[in-house]
Amino acid sequence: MDLYFTADEIQDAEYFWIKYVQDEFYSAEISALRSNKQRRNSSEIRSLMPYLDEDSLLRITGQLLEAELCFGGKHPFILPRRCKFTELLVTRKHERIGHCGISATLTQLGKK
Repeated sequence: MDLYFTADEIQDAEYFWIKYVQDEFYSAEISALRSNKQRRNSSEIRSLMPYLDEDSLLRITGQLLEAELCFGGKHPFILPRRCKFTELLVTRKHERIGHCGISATLTQLGKK
């Protein structure tokens, strides 16, 4: 039996895992944002001015608001540096764009 996934199903699965990882690593920040409380000074993502989007995914607010980029480019997801999921996401994108280097990989990741 062949099993095929739609683009929406793949995106939904990716969002599920992004949300799962964010909840695991940034639960205090997410809780503070949901209750409109001030984030801790010790938060490692405080300087990114995080916010929760309509899907409750943690994204960056910031200096790219006036840039001519898509929404994902202006407000990328926040993911932890030292996490297997983040590593797999970056590796997959790097391979899909033909091993074009760090800058190209990060640019493509930002477009999502």
